[in-house]
Amino acid sequence: MSTSSRSTLRRSRESNTETIIEEHIVKPNGEVQIRRYNKGKFIGKGGFARCYEFLSHDNRKIYAAKVVAKSTLTRSRAKQKLMSEIKIHRSLSHTNVVKFEHFFEDSDNVYMLLEMCTN
Repeated sequence: MSTSSRSTLRRSRESNTETIIEEHIVKPNGEVQIRRYNKGKFIGKGGFARCYEFLSHDNRKIYAAKVVAKSTLTRSRAKQKLMSEIKIHRSLSHTNVVKFEHFFEDSDNVYMLLEMCTN
C-alpha cells in the first residue's frame, strides 16, 4: 500500500506511558521531513481499526487516528476495503462529515488522521 503524499515509515518509542509516532515524508528532492505525534488515549474500535487521540507536535492539534494493523489486511478484500474507505473519505467535504486529514503507513500499521469530534 503506498501513499500519494509519500509518507513512509513510522517509529514508536516508549517513554514511560507515552508513545511517539513518527511520520517520515520523503519530498521530491529526497529531503525527509519528520512529523511527530503523541499517541494518546484509546477512543474506541471498529471492525478492523482501533482509534486513538494523536497530538501533533507541529501544530499541537489533536486528531482522531484510526490505526489499522497490517496483519489484519492479509486478504485482498480487506486491503481493498481500506483503500476504498480512504478514497471515499478524502473526496468528501461537508460540515456534517468528519474531516479526513491524511494517512500514512509503516511496516506494521496504516494510520488515518481524522478531525477530532468532541461531545
